[in-house]
Amino acid sequence: MKTIILDRKDWDKELAKLWKLLDGREVEVEVQAPTLGDQIEAEHVPLKGLSYDPKNNMVQIWVGDIDHMIHKPQKIMVVYDADERFIAIDITDKDGEQHIITTKEPVSIAT
Repeated sequence: MKTIILDRKDWDKELAKLWKLLDGREVEVEVQAPTLGDQIEAEHVPLKGLSYDPKNNMVQIWVGDIDHMIHKPQKIMVVYDADERFIAIDITDKDGEQHIITTKEPVSIAT
């Protein structure tokens, strides 16, 4: 497994690329909060959008009928399997909560 921490200056560009790669694929959105524990917000729903708005410092994830917003993200990591296929995005917010978006199946990033 390989984890890459994205540079903040590239967040909007990198999330846009990931959205194109994952558009319509089934994903799960899990929130791991120190105070609440692990919560599944959505599972087996199609990804409809993924973006970073630098002006408002917010990541927005559209899955199924859910518009999941992450205010003031601090770190964005992308996780790949041993074959360099995408498996997850891990976004940590200002409160230390992790918002993890995983695909049902690994996705090849080759174009």
